Amino acid sequence: MSTTTATQSTSSRIHHRNSRTNRCFLSLCTLGSAAVLACSADPGSNGGSRRDSGPPGATDASATGGAGGVTTGGGAGATNAGGVGGTSNTGGASSTTGSGGNAGGSRPDAGTAGGAGGGGNGGGAGSAGSGGVAGSGTGSGGTGGVSGAGGTSGAGGTSGSGSSPPAKDAGGSDGPPVAGCAGVTAKFCDDFEKQTGTAPVGDFTVSGTGITIDATKGFSGTKSLHVMPTTKDQLVFTKQFPFNDLHGRMMLFMVKTPTTSSHWDIIQSNNAGGTQWEIGGQTGNFELVCDPPDNGLDSKTKFPDTKWVCLQWEFKFVSAGADTSFLAQVDGVPVDQGQFTGANSKGEKWVAGAWRNLNIGWEIFGGTTAVEFWIDDLAFGDQPIPCP
Repeated sequence: MSTTTATQSTSSRIHHRNSRTNRCFLSLCTLGSAAVLACSADPGSNGGSRRDSGPPGATDASATGGAGGVTTGGGAGATNAGGVGGTSNTGGASSTTGSGGNAGGSRPDAGTAGGAGGGGNGGGAGSAGSGGVAGSGTGSGGTGGVSGAGGTSGAGGTSGSGSSPPAKDAGGSDGPPVAGCAGVTAKFCDDFEKQTGTAPVGDFTVSGTGITIDATKGFSGTKSLHVMPTTKDQLVFTKQFPFNDLHGRMMLFMVKTPTTSSHWDIIQSNNAGGTQWEIGGQTGNFELVCDPPDNGLDSKTKFPDTKWVCLQWEFKFVSAGADTSFLAQVDGVPVDQGQFTGANSKGEKWVAGAWRNLNIGWEIFGGTTAVEFWIDDLAFGDQPIPCP
């Protein structure tokens, strides 16, 4: 800031603001030239009776997973071998147990024909049942059992091996917020991670000795700007100016907000209209000022402390004679008295011109007070800058 402005601003600050206080399977059994159409019920029924010879055929065995039904020959007929189970499809629900084939019809002189193998019931991934193996044995003069017909294929089930859920889109809306200066469009941004010494360096000058770089309380990384001031300790920016619409953002951690009746500032900017706009505090709350003529707004919003907050601002000049705009907000919420275009709550219109500089740090008017705070992810430019 220029010497004239600084003198004028300082001399006008020595004041006190006391008011700011049933399944069915088709099988074909061939006995001589006759055809038998069988529709199996759930468990297999007993083999047909013989009037002249052996006892009834034994019960068909159930085919698990769509296997062909095992049919027993009449009387002395030997047991037909069970059909081989179809290969299970991967995934899907497990197949329903296939029904056993009905026993062969009765003959007066022959062994009971082997019944058709029951098809496996298609499950979600049911296996096709294989054909039954031919019946072999003989009864009293009876002929061998007829081959069991092939089991009906189990209906193909929908693949049940569930696919893995898709991977979360990296960098999508579920991702963590971007901190520091990554993705920020601004005339200046520093997260102080590249600072190598204790004295801050960059596109600014340093006023006073109470500002250092340390690694005790970083927000987006490990380093931040540590402020333990006396009366005036600031980073002064001039290289990035002039421009008309000044947007800024910083992460701020105040150890304990001063409750002194003396007005103090953290943000100041001078403009070509001959005024300085300020964001600071007094008696523990925000104090917002345009000076001269020292138009002060006593906010009811407490100045935050003991935690990291995002402090944003906009100082807007349009053109000579046009209304100016002011904004001061914490974590996206404007502070009391901290947003207006044209006249403020007192009916005052703040004068401005193109912005010429920006001072970040500390200045108190009228006395001194103990204070300590950290600043991180500092950025400003001519368009809105989101909080990290």
